[in-house]
Amino acid sequence: MSVDAHARARPRQVARALLELARPEQWIKNGFVLLPLIFAHAAFDPVAVRGALIAVLAFCLASSAVYAGNDLVDIERDRRHPEKCRRPLARGALGPGPARLFAILAAAAGLAVAAIDGWPLVAVIALYLVLQVAYTLGLKRVAYLDAFVLACGFLLRIIGGGVGPDIALTPWIVVVGFLVALLLALGKRQGDLAQAVDQAARATRGYRLESLNRALVVVAIATLGAYVLYTVSADVVARHGSHPLFWSTPWVALGLLRYLWLALRRGAGGNPSRLVLRDRWLLLAVAGWLVTLGLILYG
Repeated sequence: MSVDAHARARPRQVARALLELARPEQWIKNGFVLLPLIFAHAAFDPVAVRGALIAVLAFCLASSAVYAGNDLVDIERDRRHPEKCRRPLARGALGPGPARLFAILAAAAGLAVAAIDGWPLVAVIALYLVLQVAYTLGLKRVAYLDAFVLACGFLLRIIGGGVGPDIALTPWIVVVGFLVALLLALGKRQGDLAQAVDQAARATRGYRLESLNRALVVVAIATLGAYVLYTVSADVVARHGSHPLFWSTPWVALGLLRYLWLALRRGAGGNPSRLVLRDRWLLLAVAGWLVTLGLILYG
């Protein structure tokens, strides 16, 4: 390759590495921000939709800043992990300097976008960033507390989806969302533990695979139970006059059972975003749930 060609290729390589660092495939997690909008019958309210989409964008930028910061702290540990070793910092495709600058700019951009919706959303994004920094610097190595902190990150997404478009949050949405997030957080730890090639490569210490497997089953059952209770709650009955939302429960059950099977039998719970996009049964469960909700809530 000539000198000129190499000079042209280098910026493209850095841009690709920065895009990998941002992990856009993980932005699907920010779909939690839209839950208040969907369940509040506001999906066709242009003002509410605008506020919710701004909140989603703010969380996408903030979460990318968090991913970059986490990779900066865990470079050496990621190099010993069978999958994380392919991340741009771990494989040497990007230096710490550009990654650090990217994290700062992405965090600032997330706060700036949140300001469009107002200071309540700015406060939620700021709290999310502080919580994730604490997680990256130490809490991630405290067994089970790390999973709780990750679940709180998803809980803040739901809260942001309420304060951004100014939608009142119901307790059941918060409870169900938190339990789903806790399930995914425990699944991430279970996947890390099941796939780690040595103790030093594990994201946290103090976990036992058998205990994690039992915790996953318990939280999955609690999630399904909470969702069923939500569908027959007084608020839902008052809004619909009956229990039509209950008919979305089979899709939730399918998704939970499939996720448990993938986690317990294959140790594949570590990357739920990838699972949803690649596993046809999980994709069917999510699509079926969304279609059913659309017909019940808006049909």
